[in-house]
Amino acid sequence: MAANSFESILNALKNGDYQPVYFFAGEESFYAQQLLDYIEHNALEEAERSFNQTVLYGKETNMLQILEEAKRFPMMSDKMVVIVREAQHLKAADWELLTGYLDQPQTSTILAFGHMHKKLDKRSKAGKAIKSKTVFLESDPLRDYQVIPWLEGHLKNKGFQAGTEVVAAMAEQVGSDLSRLFKEVEKLEIAMGDNRQLTAQDIERHIGISKDYNNFELVAAIARRDVAKAFKIAHYFSKNPKDHPVQMITGVLFNFVNNLIQYHSMKGTAEKQIATALKIHPYFLKQFAAASRHYSPAHAHLMLEELLEFDRKCKGVIPSSSNEYEHLREWLIKCAL
Repeated sequence: MAANSFESILNALKNGDYQPVYFFAGEESFYAQQLLDYIEHNALEEAERSFNQTVLYGKETNMLQILEEAKRFPMMSDKMVVIVREAQHLKAADWELLTGYLDQPQTSTILAFGHMHKKLDKRSKAGKAIKSKTVFLESDPLRDYQVIPWLEGHLKNKGFQAGTEVVAAMAEQVGSDLSRLFKEVEKLEIAMGDNRQLTAQDIERHIGISKDYNNFELVAAIARRDVAKAFKIAHYFSKNPKDHPVQMITGVLFNFVNNLIQYHSMKGTAEKQIATALKIHPYFLKQFAAASRHYSPAHAHLMLEELLEFDRKCKGVIPSSSNEYEHLREWLIKCAL
């Protein structure tokens, strides 16, 4: 039916272009939540809502009740609004009932479903009808390799200018949670005022990410075999364990070493193909090019073996009297010196 992106749906809503039925689904609930909230707070004037707006929850309702509400006519308003949150809890038979309504929806009603944290079965009859006859949006969580491009685009839409290195450091620290990413960008909007030129110092000041001591800089130091810098970062981490949990550091290092091994195996391949295969931003190719000069394929495999041992020690599988950050320093001594 209509729009299939968050931005296009939101823009249509802001322009007052409301459709009879909306269905927001997927494992990533942030976009669905944003769109449902917008409809709930903007489709009707505040004075109209008490008689013409109903919010239902999937655990506490069924499709008969939902459709009964949807088929009501508005009172002293042009529209009725029915919002169904947590619709993933509705029974399978309920969705079959919805298909009949979708053939002839009440034109004076805006019916919006939030099917949170779960994909819709689009192979079923009901699923096919929902996808084709509603304003449908299904959102998947951002993958790690998608965070930097997404954040670059979102910052650009807000008028910010930032180098890839600055965006990468922010993405690495904030992670792939859309809700947190949005909030951090909102924080920057308020803090930066009219200034839209982002620097590493701005990120450190307003988001609390050290421009010199973070996982991004640790990997960069290892890639260049800058042992002194890597040890300084490891020491900083050990003094700030709450902000730099070893589990997260281990994951970053596993990702780096695995990609280095793959990079070695793809020598001679076009850079664009390598970036696509490794699912990394092209900016990082120079990092792997440098790392490949310092660490041979055999050494990269040794790094992986030692990393597995480091992980087992941190988890207590291999008994050790040292703490987690001492294990990190041991790994650096064995693999980066």
